[in-house]
Amino acid sequence: MMKRLKRCSSSLPETIWDYDDIFSEILFCHLHTLRNPNPSASAVFCSLSRYISFIPLDFDHDRTTSTWSGSPSCNPLKFIANLCHDNIKIIQSCNGLFLCYPEIVLNSIIQVSDVRRVITPLYHYVLNPTTNQFTKLVPPAAAAATTTEPRIFGCALAFDPSKSPHYKVVFLWFRDDPSPYGWCSYHNIEIYSSETKSWSLVNSSFETQGHISYQDGVYCNGAVHWVGRICEMAYYHLEEERVGLVDGLPRCEENWETREYRYFKESSDGHLHLIDIYSPCFTKFEVLEMGRDYSGWFVKFNVDLDLLCTAYPRFKVFCVLFLAKGENEEECSSLLLHAPGKVFSYNVKSNTFKSFDLTPQAGVDDSLQRVGQRNHRYMESLACV
Repeated sequence: MMKRLKRCSSSLPETIWDYDDIFSEILFCHLHTLRNPNPSASAVFCSLSRYISFIPLDFDHDRTTSTWSGSPSCNPLKFIANLCHDNIKIIQSCNGLFLCYPEIVLNSIIQVSDVRRVITPLYHYVLNPTTNQFTKLVPPAAAAATTTEPRIFGCALAFDPSKSPHYKVVFLWFRDDPSPYGWCSYHNIEIYSSETKSWSLVNSSFETQGHISYQDGVYCNGAVHWVGRICEMAYYHLEEERVGLVDGLPRCEENWETREYRYFKESSDGHLHLIDIYSPCFTKFEVLEMGRDYSGWFVKFNVDLDLLCTAYPRFKVFCVLFLAKGENEEECSSLLLHAPGKVFSYNVKSNTFKSFDLTPQAGVDDSLQRVGQRNHRYMESLACV
């Protein structure tokens, strides 16, 4: 049925009677989405369409050895890139959907004063990699306010198939003309709803925080979250139309200059997790978890990868894929890690690990990493976009 839907999604109706089939297909997709609210991740993708690179996750956690293979067999970013003639970059994955925008490759002709106008996209894409369906979004109020350069400062995808088969996209844009440094204290919020195919401009603006990256949003428990330099976190709750701010950690302020890598994502059980890895010690770090009541960050796990590095010298170059939660309270969480040619499942409670070899792929050099620090989970979804 999945393959049939993929074929159908790329074709247009030839007669008016085909609309009945389309409606039935949409209804089936909605029901499938609601009945499968928590699919497991089946691949991890890199960010850019010009690199056909991903890691399939088709293995059995209980086996001591395994290879990684299986679907998807192609990079869905190539599909949208070929249609739209853009280099596509994923900025967020959310329960089976990708939020993307066109990546502009700068050349020597671009003047310094034009860099922000060129690299700040006005339009974005929501892509379903399973069905190869996508939609192009241009926030109308932000577009109308745009003069010499786009005013969009950040955006985030909000999709929870356990509650609804529909999604929303939150756009933040400058209320006033940005400064030469690309900064403005206050932003408007403009939201797209896939259910109504309409836009709404929230009747409020909020003050942004100078050290928070609003380009990297994470959706969890009805709100979009953005984290800052010293682990302070801003969030916007969609249903309540409420903005909040959680204080950072003083010790992060002391060490932020030595930070080499940051992981900030949601887990399948509805928690936000943050990992900061500092130089020169890359093998020891903490997994922080945010309280559900926004009471602040606390240490959930302490990770020590020294034994893994001793067993696998090539592990000196690695990235975090995601935190895989156990299916029940008795099962421990595992941290999925990627190094050249391998994926490791690290048990955060017992400090033990399992190794999985990547299945060779034509044209892929497994002496290097297939995905880097900015990677995105893919899971099957029939959600309509």
